[in-house]
Amino acid sequence: MLMAGKNWCNGDKELVKAIYASLKEEEGMLISYKGKSPHLHIRRYLVDWLAVQAECFQMTSHTIHLAVFLLDRIMDRDENSNEAHLHIVAMACLLIATKFEDKEDMVMKLGRFVRRVINGIISQDEFLLLELEVLDMFDWRVNVPTAVHFLDYFLQVAVTDQEKYKGIQEGVKFNAPVYIKKYTKYFLDISLQNHTFSFIKPSLLAAACIASSRICLNLSPTWTRALQETTSYSWGDISSYIGIMLKAHEADEMAQMKENSEANVTDGNKSFHDSRDEVKPFVDVRRS
Repeated sequence: MLMAGKNWCNGDKELVKAIYASLKEEEGMLISYKGKSPHLHIRRYLVDWLAVQAECFQMTSHTIHLAVFLLDRIMDRDENSNEAHLHIVAMACLLIATKFEDKEDMVMKLGRFVRRVINGIISQDEFLLLELEVLDMFDWRVNVPTAVHFLDYFLQVAVTDQEKYKGIQEGVKFNAPVYIKKYTKYFLDISLQNHTFSFIKPSLLAAACIASSRICLNLSPTWTRALQETTSYSWGDISSYIGIMLKAHEADEMAQMKENSEANVTDGNKSFHDSRDEVKPFVDVRRS
């Protein structure tokens, strides 16, 4: 898409409408997700690994979502790969996604990293062939829209003018537009880890992320007329996915509370760091 980091939604209104219409058209042609891979049990691990690398290299959300999209469809089709091979496939997906969504210097940095990781496992030529196999699998049409692209557009109406400073958390008012962006990124990260969200359209996922964020920020009504008109989704269309997201959010909060509790009883001379902090691709944004 090559729109990462670009404020395409703030341009000429007619151009923006044309881009959005193109995204919707391309969304209708996406390869469907079946979720029948015999290796679904390691999907969470592979996605976590991709998220860690994306964070380390400061990649955009567009890149990681495209990489996971590619990986999901490959796992659907390839039933014979072993777990070690899928790890290398995940690297290929990330490198391809980087080439389409990030700047050239990022591609070079990640390329050097991948070469170090695969050293001794497969040759550089074999990895290059793997990249070509992935591209051929998608007929080289890998510049597909993800939920991040639609979120860029939907965020324009995620908060009304009247709500901008009416959000309340723990009795304190805050800047709702700033926090809606933090929360939607948080829920996008959650969606990557649960393959249930791979079954639905990216635009529907983006809409569910916004609604879940508005619930967390106590913005009412949760689903405004502007959001319904902009996204073309009703409350009934998104409600079931909101429930999954909020349950994941609650579980994450419980885990974080447990970590904080354990940290308080750790030796005061040694700072507490749970190893999961290094691999966890999302945080409670209200504490950031």
